[in-house]
Amino acid sequence: MTSLRTAAVSRAMAACCLISIATFGGASVAAQSLPASPASSTEKPGKEETAPKKDETGLLVTASIRARYETVDGRPRPGFATSEDAFLVRTGVAVEYGPGPLAIGGELVDSRAYDIGGGSQITNSDVNALELPQAYFKLRLDHGVGPVGKVAIEGGRFLLNLGSGRLVATDEYRNTVNGFTGLRVDLGPARNTDVTLFYVLPQERLPDDQADIRRNVVRFDRETFDEVFFGVDLRRAKVLGQGQLELAYYRLAEHDSPGRTTADRRLHTLDGRLSREPKAGTYDYDVETIYQFGRASDSTMATAVTKDVSAGFVHAAAGYSFGGPLKPRIGLFYDYASGNGRDGTYHRFDTLYGSRRDDLGPSGTYAALARENISAPGIRFEAKPGKRFEALADYRGVWLASRYDRFYNVIDKTGASGRFGGQQVEGRLRYWVIPDHLRLESNFALLFKGRFLKDAPQAIARDQGTVKFIETNLQVSF
Repeated sequence: MTSLRTAAVSRAMAACCLISIATFGGASVAAQSLPASPASSTEKPGKEETAPKKDETGLLVTASIRARYETVDGRPRPGFATSEDAFLVRTGVAVEYGPGPLAIGGELVDSRAYDIGGGSQITNSDVNALELPQAYFKLRLDHGVGPVGKVAIEGGRFLLNLGSGRLVATDEYRNTVNGFTGLRVDLGPARNTDVTLFYVLPQERLPDDQADIRRNVVRFDRETFDEVFFGVDLRRAKVLGQGQLELAYYRLAEHDSPGRTTADRRLHTLDGRLSREPKAGTYDYDVETIYQFGRASDSTMATAVTKDVSAGFVHAAAGYSFGGPLKPRIGLFYDYASGNGRDGTYHRFDTLYGSRRDDLGPSGTYAALARENISAPGIRFEAKPGKRFEALADYRGVWLASRYDRFYNVIDKTGASGRFGGQQVEGRLRYWVIPDHLRLESNFALLFKGRFLKDAPQAIARDQGTVKFIETNLQVSF
């Protein structure tokens, strides 16, 4: 039954595409279609100011390959090796054609990992060999349609980047992408106001068997109505001067299907954000508050009990960008994400399809901090001297929001190990050997373990006081 419904959706998408071509293919509207959002975009894919541009014919072709080597030691996560080395390669090719208001496009992404041994933390979040996360049509009418103003419609398979990216994003650092199948509509009803509505089926990355992942087995991802994600995102610019206000509502509904168990999440997420982008000689800020409610299970086991959810997240940051040749920025930040309590209540925050790297540090074989059960203030330094070099470094202390919930996948249900998770120092160096085409990058992280990771009975490598991680990658883009 599920496969029939999925096939019906695919046929409906194809029909929509044909209807759009027939109706608008000969239109004289001179609007440009939205740029492609390939994994090969080097910064925040999907953003017009950073995505590659098409030529005069309306054709856009981008490609990239990134090779990354990473090593970690002292990892406390139970069930996995304390140290690991991995070599990951991601290759992406994206094509879009649209000389007028209508465009069609697609993207092939090949994400693989090598030198993976037993006890690896590498999953299908890192490996997804030979996949087509994008195959879409886009229609954009910049001159407006009645009272709704500008209209952009996208249907098929595509990537989603919304708001801060903490809930819905294409993570540029991660070795795989989040793909969705469905419909997205962007409206511009008034000056400085944009609205996005979407209804999608998240693509389930396959294979999900660890042995197949290690062998980079090719198995095409699937989407079904067993997992549905929809919502609305509103953005208003020029608020309180140069600030931007964002309000969003997201709904996720999933349940078990043959061969796949889930946490049966039925979550409502309310998101509010006020931010101002960094600019030389001025202050910037980013304050985001999220409340989540509904029902979910504490694990994906078939016997897990579904509970009422009440969870929250806060990100608060402020900084100042200086002028001069180094273009330095110094900022303070704080992240809070709720965790489960002792009485069995469900308060663990769920980041949905959000990105980790920008706020919390590297993922991959390190992946220490997640947007759950943390209370973590810190300070950050950034510099961008010229167009070739970028540097980032930050320090934060990490406490557990609840001493009874997990941190680094370690749990002490008695709470006797306390709330101090440790201190993290992490950073990134980038150098463009050939601007826009050849980039060398290195990410590092040190987690000095606090009492929780030293005393919790579940934690491994308790005799090692520090988790050490470093990786180097080289990306070629065309």
